[in-house]
Amino acid sequence: MDCEHACHMMHKLHGVLMQLEIAYGYLVMNAPTEETRRMMEMNLMTVRNTMEKLHDMMNEMMEHMTPTGETLEETPVFVNFVDAARYAFMKETQAIAMVSNLIMLTDVCYHPTLHGIVVDHELNAMRILFVLS
Repeated sequence: MDCEHACHMMHKLHGVLMQLEIAYGYLVMNAPTEETRRMMEMNLMTVRNTMEKLHDMMNEMMEHMTPTGETLEETPVFVNFVDAARYAFMKETQAIAMVSNLIMLTDVCYHPTLHGIVVDHELNAMRILFVLS
């Protein structure tokens, strides 16, 4: 396992998940329909579950990890639902790519969890596309 790169990637992924949590909070509060609100709540729940799984993985790996000292990207202020949804879609695709890379950096014992996270965030991205269409 490449612990230094995994630590770096997990830290960045956590930042993306925090940005998604903010974006989905906005989307839930400003959803145009009840169906859309429910879908965005499911996406928010997925993000929170992923953060919990990532936290658990980081605790297990902690002995091998070192802090990265990186600053996180600032989340923009949203002015409308469509812009927030587009931002969330972009961050979902970024999270999927990061988790896919993380699979290559971690031990096999973490792969089922990470593959599940990829599938969950692919579903999030599909729900966003559905809402935007």
